[in-house]
Amino acid sequence: MTGNAPSLTRRDALTLMLGSAAAAVARPADAQEGPPAPPPAVPKLGEELTPFGAVRAGNGTRAIPPWTGGLTTAPKGYVPGRHSPDPYLEDGRWFTVGPGDVERYKVRLSAGLQALLAKFPDSFEVPVFPCRRSAAAPQAVYDASIENAGRATLGGNGLVLGGARIGVPFPIPANGVQAMWNHVLRWRGTNFTRTGQTILPGGEGGMAGRLYREDVSLPYAAGVDGGPPLLYRRTTLTPKEEAGTVLLTRATLNPIQSGFRAWARMGERGRVVPAPDFLYETPDPASGGICTADMLDMFSGPLDRFDFTLVSRREMYAPYNAYRLNTPNLAPADFLWRGHPSPQFLRYEMHRVWIVDARLKPNFQHSLPDRTYYLDEDSWQIVMAEHYNGKGDLLRYAEAHNVAHWQVPAFLPAAEFVYDLTADRYVVRGIDNALGPPIFDKPLKPEEFTPESLTRRGRRG
Repeated sequence: MTGNAPSLTRRDALTLMLGSAAAAVARPADAQEGPPAPPPAVPKLGEELTPFGAVRAGNGTRAIPPWTGGLTTAPKGYVPGRHSPDPYLEDGRWFTVGPGDVERYKVRLSAGLQALLAKFPDSFEVPVFPCRRSAAAPQAVYDASIENAGRATLGGNGLVLGGARIGVPFPIPANGVQAMWNHVLRWRGTNFTRTGQTILPGGEGGMAGRLYREDVSLPYAAGVDGGPPLLYRRTTLTPKEEAGTVLLTRATLNPIQSGFRAWARMGERGRVVPAPDFLYETPDPASGGICTADMLDMFSGPLDRFDFTLVSRREMYAPYNAYRLNTPNLAPADFLWRGHPSPQFLRYEMHRVWIVDARLKPNFQHSLPDRTYYLDEDSWQIVMAEHYNGKGDLLRYAEAHNVAHWQVPAFLPAAEFVYDLTADRYVVRGIDNALGPPIFDKPLKPEEFTPESLTRRGRRG
């Protein structure tokens, strides 16, 4: 049973965020006379702050523990080639946030979670577990991130990145654009291949989904100077009538010099054509029209259409350590309910997140012109995203439910959920519990991500 449409508007959400941020920096109006107080000490990367710029210490209530390096060793029972067992299986649920608890926990809940609790008062809840700061990266990535803090630059109105290598470019971000670059260039290994299902539960075809293989190469992360930050290929495996359809994209660190590129091929022997329109608000056909192209990977594509404002860093309940979604014998019908997944298989934890407000620049058009992004401080992965129309109504809400791959180590989504809050539908991307984990040691060459490679594959197929 669904409830009334959520009453929380864009203005309400921003007032809550900005009000908290303002309170954090407020100063007494009647300062005492005398010499000025010395400026507070600036936290140092690798000391008070982690190499990624996260606060190393826990919080005052101990709900967030200190960061001690993340998960870098195999959990008990790990079998190579299979999904990792849940290293936190013995954690008991801390507490549950239900529809009647929103006012009490409002400051910890994204507007999207509040909307889901209001829309599904009889079935949705937020299960909160102890915080486990599992995100980790190799030492070389940490070293590069610390060096990037003194050498990374932005030009071309924030569109052109220079000076950064391998690691997070701006571990201490000064603005929203820098924070979004951190997400785009977050550490995910140097390449990986994964096969996953995309399902629209309760939609046309019931639980019938599409099966995709994603090949991802990250030359920037591999230390290729001047190389593209991302090479991406998505190949349709099922249904049979669409098998062999490919989307190929190539990102850039300098969109002014070399723009974002995309190509497509329909079927095994289809013609390879440029797809310059697979940007911004173009509907992604893999999502049944729920997602736009720039919602792939929570946010992707160039940063030129939005003004990004860094609002604050806040302690919030965020999806994290989603090992339950990787249960091998779990069928989609077991956990994908109509309207939302079963809360029994979800896990939220209190983490510090950076909040970035995005507003469409004047003279541009987009069906979802206002957004709010929540970036995990330990990984720079966007874990939650809200998408509003021009009237301030919340239309789409997205969550990335991540797990730590200790053997790399890297922190990647086990699945992404994107909710259409105007209807009782949502799309799940990346479900691979019955298919096996991502493969991180498969070599991927740059020539595999060219339109010519699609032509050759089509002729062989």
